[in-house]
Amino acid sequence: MKHKEDIHIEHPEAWELLVSIADKQVSYILFTPTVANSLVMGDMALIDDTLQALEDAIYDTPLLLNEYKRVTVVVHSQHFVLFPDETADEDCKALLRHAFPGDDGQAAVCPMPLNGVKIAYLMPQGLQAFLGRTFNYPVLYHHLYPMCEHFKDLHHGDGVSQMFLNLEKTRMDLAVYREGQLQCANTYGFANHQDAVFFALKAWRSYGLDQLTDELQLMGDRESCAALSPKLREFVKYVMPAVYPAAAMRLGRNAMQAPLELILLALCE
Repeated sequence: MKHKEDIHIEHPEAWELLVSIADKQVSYILFTPTVANSLVMGDMALIDDTLQALEDAIYDTPLLLNEYKRVTVVVHSQHFVLFPDETADEDCKALLRHAFPGDDGQAAVCPMPLNGVKIAYLMPQGLQAFLGRTFNYPVLYHHLYPMCEHFKDLHHGDGVSQMFLNLEKTRMDLAVYREGQLQCANTYGFANHQDAVFFALKAWRSYGLDQLTDELQLMGDRESCAALSPKLREFVKYVMPAVYPAAAMRLGRNAMQAPLELILLALCE
């Protein structure tokens, strides 16, 4: 794969840019349906978690600054609350601020229409304004959106409930479905794999999943998945890898190396 400094995008108006903003990390993918195996990916480590560090990293990456057909941004935030879809956005924001009174960040609402819920979340002050003046009408999503919307309709219809875990090195995103209906979506930071097992099993028991019949599906960081699988199988019979979406391979042969949340979001759009 070429270094990002060597990549030149011809006709950027036919390409889509998806960016993920997390703590001290920015990842991105670029692709166009008009070019086979067009997927380009990259990431940048930030020197700290300030908005200035993010601005410097993006402005130092000219590849991101073209006028693309569509720009989509995933914002990682651990301060969020899920609400029924019929809840007014302003009510969501007010209740969110009540839940996290010490966070003076900007409130935003991310609808999840397939699941019939909204995620209200807090992002750093100034982030949305920076994205708006840097990119061409970017659309923002909370980081749980891609996983929850993608797996909404992948239940068996046979009474089996499912838990999906998207694992990174120090973070775990979790979604629980019963009969195809979202019961829980959450995100956890963890210091070691034992903590990750604890969080997963606590959610499993809290939502009444059956250790003999229900499924626990893992995806994301291979090392974390390999470490957690045998530990989880001590308590849950059906622990398995989540099926990687075949449609993703049409984006590029290297799609499995890209951040899963960005690949799933590309398929959702």
